[in-house]
Amino acid sequence: MRATIILVILFCGFMSLGQQVRKDSSFFPNGFDYARDFKVIVEKSRDKTSDFYYHKLLAKFLNEDSTITRAETLALMIGYTEDPHFKPWKDMETEKEIFDLNDSADYEGSLEASKTYLNTHPLSLRVLKERSFSYNQLKNKDSAQFFMDMVDRVMSAMIYSGKGKTPETPIFSLGLADGEYFIPNVGMSVAGKSTDWNKHKHFVEVIDAMNEMGEHNKFYFVIQHAKEKIDDDEVNDAPVKKSKKSKKSKTSKKVQAEKATTDSIPAGN
Repeated sequence: MRATIILVILFCGFMSLGQQVRKDSSFFPNGFDYARDFKVIVEKSRDKTSDFYYHKLLAKFLNEDSTITRAETLALMIGYTEDPHFKPWKDMETEKEIFDLNDSADYEGSLEASKTYLNTHPLSLRVLKERSFSYNQLKNKDSAQFFMDMVDRVMSAMIYSGKGKTPETPIFSLGLADGEYFIPNVGMSVAGKSTDWNKHKHFVEVIDAMNEMGEHNKFYFVIQHAKEKIDDDEVNDAPVKKSKKSKKSKTSKKVQAEKATTDSIPAGN
């Protein structure tokens, strides 16, 4: 029932996608390429004169400006990776807590928690959907649709970012596990997950997605930017030690961090 409600609301949003498609080509004539464009967009997101200036795009997104394109929403998501509140590991835990509130039918509690979270994480795919679900369960259809429209924008930007059929054409995933939330939103289920590196040495999450016919397809989601934030946080939070670490211990820690990223990403709900 929960999945059915979400799919119906989401489908209504996707119906308005066509009018935006033509505008995207003015930003990326050859389509978006993470390896080529990510760092460029990060720089443009800081430039007040750029079409991709973060705060300008954020205002359009929050005000539900109908002129915002998939390319602009994608640029907004990329710009957010430089926000100090972007803590992929901690964010994943908080998002699950909000999901659990809805799962236990505490819709008012979920709304309170999601409002606080979205103040600093306005592009959270999972929490935007959870907030919509809470409102829907409380029979507030207008608010449910408002937040599902935001989910639609994030989903559309992800779809625009890459086909996701190979490691070199991945879908952009803002958080570590957004790929697992993406898959149910398009009517499939997560049958399995793993991580890999593509030829650009970018870290990707690999989702084994199963459709209603029982057919399996792999989808690739790039999470390199999120992994780098985890690595940075580990360095910043680590206690200062006087003794130097051996090369062996450094390598071991890196391997352990990558394994922890793979093992700790929760299955999609």
